[in-house]
Amino acid sequence: MSRKRWVWLLLLALGAGGAGVAWQQRAKTLAQAEAATAAAGGTATRATGALEFMASDVAVIVPQPMTRTIPLTGTLRPVNQTLVKSKVAGELREVLVREGMAVRRGQPVARIDTTEYEWRVKEREGQLKSAASQVDQAQRTLENTRQLHDKGFVSRSALDGAQSGWEVAVGNRDAATAQLTLARKTLADAVMTAPMDGTVAERFAQPGEKVAVDGRILSIIDLSRMEIEAPVPASQIASVRVGQPVELRIEGVAEAQVGRIARVSPSTQAGTRSVPVYIALDNRDPAVRAGLFAQGSLAVETRENVLTVPVSAVRDAGARTFVYAIVDGKLVERDVRLGLRDESARSAGGGTGVVEVVAGLEAGTQIVVANLGALRAGAPARVVAAAPARQP
Repeated sequence: MSRKRWVWLLLLALGAGGAGVAWQQRAKTLAQAEAATAAAGGTATRATGALEFMASDVAVIVPQPMTRTIPLTGTLRPVNQTLVKSKVAGELREVLVREGMAVRRGQPVARIDTTEYEWRVKEREGQLKSAASQVDQAQRTLENTRQLHDKGFVSRSALDGAQSGWEVAVGNRDAATAQLTLARKTLADAVMTAPMDGTVAERFAQPGEKVAVDGRILSIIDLSRMEIEAPVPASQIASVRVGQPVELRIEGVAEAQVGRIARVSPSTQAGTRSVPVYIALDNRDPAVRAGLFAQGSLAVETRENVLTVPVSAVRDAGARTFVYAIVDGKLVERDVRLGLRDESARSAGGGTGVVEVVAGLEAGTQIVVANLGALRAGAPARVVAAAPARQP
């Protein structure tokens, strides 16, 4: 075989090897793209060279109203709550209520042993009787001395002495009356009553315990009026006004509740740069309890005929922002300019959060709303089932 023929055979072998390597590299790239799509939880697949999407992965963009909202979160707490404390010291004889029981203002809730205070009242009553008797005696002495003085039988100093004795007796009687009043009040304070309507939240003492003055017995809360303290970023606080309605979702409560902005703090919270706002809720739902976590949505601006896309549909690629659209059976990238954002709104694909598209899309455009990872722009694409014209 000639040398020239050997050279041609060598060149053909090298060309075939290069083509095989190129084909293997392309297959590897396609496999990696499909693996990335599957890892992202998407349903786009490659069939006969085309990307296939489920109907739930796409949506047709249509104009719709859009409301800009501020998300609010916080914990429910009662506006009115109080502690029932002992006003006198002694042995706690009984606690008449337990946690969860409703009480009315003035209702007895606990009693302290009254034996000592009852005897003290009797003692003060006896002292008052003695003081009243001394007043009567001093009054008679004063009248007799005045008559004798008028007839000239006693001096002026004797009359003054009788007058002074009567005044001292009256003072002793008044002091005894005050002491009896205090003793009776102390006896009454041995029975503790509810200072307001509400529900017993916690008991701090049990029957048989010795309690001191101001010892905690139980706490009462009023569930009819609740409040939520929620932070609002300082950049958005200018849109918040007293009286604005707030839709609330409370954990464990099926129905949404409606509260209102009651107060706005005049200063930011230290270290957070957020301003606390206070949401009042008139509670009529027995399922609403103190301490539950609530998520609220405060509507601050509404626009009509706005094109919106789900937040999940938006892709960021450095300096550009785009969405995937299906146009004439192909997957294309459409650069978009965004406006208002509503994180609380429901969107196509079952997620939350939509954003206004100011430029880059037209009404009727079909876009990919599910985040399926990196897709191949320019590839043939079709929807397995026709996508309904949904509002994202």
